[in-house]
Amino acid sequence: MKFLMPTLLAALFLVSCEKIEGQLNITKDLKLVNSKGVTHLLKVGTYSADIQANTSKKITLRLNNDSDEKFNFSHDGNIPSNGPFTISSKMSGQPVDLSGDVKTTTTNSEVRESNQSCTYQRPVQVCFPIPQGGVSCTVQYQTGFGYQWTRYYDRETNKTVNLSVKAMSSVDESADFHGDITFVDRVVLNQSECR
Repeated sequence: MKFLMPTLLAALFLVSCEKIEGQLNITKDLKLVNSKGVTHLLKVGTYSADIQANTSKKITLRLNNDSDEKFNFSHDGNIPSNGPFTISSKMSGQPVDLSGDVKTTTTNSEVRESNQSCTYQRPVQVCFPIPQGGVSCTVQYQTGFGYQWTRYYDRETNKTVNLSVKAMSSVDESADFHGDITFVDRVVLNQSECR
């Protein structure tokens, strides 16, 4: 069960490594260093892409093309869950400066109650004969299936990310990325034993 903490999103894009899918629009040819250390020229055009934070200090931009090119950007971990941010070329390790804006909204459903299926481990005594005569018994655990009463609410989170990419020290934008993700987490308030 995930309990979201929207305050520190060095987790912006991914406390749990979720991908934020969107589009990368390139308006001027752009050079980036891919994950293999090779400088790649990205031509003007619109690309299906996604971003993902593999760690709290690294973002990966992946182009969904034939070669699934990946480009890593290091940062200082100070990306907000709501608000603007910048990552300089010096910090990112790429020949570009990034600036962006993140919007995170959460909505909670009403509190609900239901009986849900569940599994539990139950001890079972298993006995078998031994060669010298007699019986040897051990306790083994088997999976049982049952139901449990649960009181919960669902939390829907929507993240929208907009990035602007500029060649190092340039004022002119070379590309922009727009993407979003929505996911729902169940927050359990009370729960009976599974039986």
